[in-house]
Amino acid sequence: MKKKPQSRGDVPWSKRQEIPDPQVLDAADQYEEARKLLAEQPPGTGVLLPLMNTAAIAVELYLKCLSAELIHVEDEQMPEISRVYAAPAITGGQGHGLVALLNAMPSDVHRSLLNAFDAELRARWNKDLQTVLSELEGVFLATRYPFEHGNDITRYNLKHLIGLADFLGRFARSVPPTDRIEWKRGGITSASSRPA
Repeated sequence: MKKKPQSRGDVPWSKRQEIPDPQVLDAADQYEEARKLLAEQPPGTGVLLPLMNTAAIAVELYLKCLSAELIHVEDEQMPEISRVYAAPAITGGQGHGLVALLNAMPSDVHRSLLNAFDAELRARWNKDLQTVLSELEGVFLATRYPFEHGNDITRYNLKHLIGLADFLGRFARSVPPTDRIEWKRGGITSASSRPA
C-alpha cells in the first residue's frame, strides 16, 4: 500500500491545504480540455474510450483538488528551501474512489459542492451527487481495460460522466482559494489566499 507523503519535519504545521489546490486543478483542467476536444469528434471516429477516460480523470482530479494536502519537501540542492507538491487526501486502493474523495473534503467545501449540484443538476438527473458518483465508480478502470472480464463500459451513463466533469470544473474554479493550516502547536487557520 502506498504511504501518504509527509512534509519535511521542520515546518510548523501538521497539515496544510490550499483549496482548490492549483496544481491539481490545472491537471484537471487539462484533462477536461482534452475531453472537450474528443467530444467534438463525430460519432464512429473511435474515440469513445479516450473520451470516457479523460472525463473520468477530470472528475477524479476535480474532486482531489478540493481536498489535497500541500507537501513541502526539502530541495536536494538547496535544503533551506522546499519543493511544494500536492498529495491526495486518500491514497492506496481508495485513491480512485469518487465517493471517498467527496467525503474527504473539508465539511464546508463538501456542503457547498452538494448545494451547487442540487441547484444545477439534481432535478434534471433525479439523483443526488453521491448517487451519481456511486454509479460512476470504476469508470476510470473500465475505460482503461474494457477488454477485461467484468469491465462493461455500457453500465456508465455517458451524459452524467461528461456533465459531471463540466460541472465540477466550473465549481472548482468558482471556489475562492483558501489556505487551511493545522498547526503542530494546536489551532487551525483558514484564510483567503487570493491576492489583494
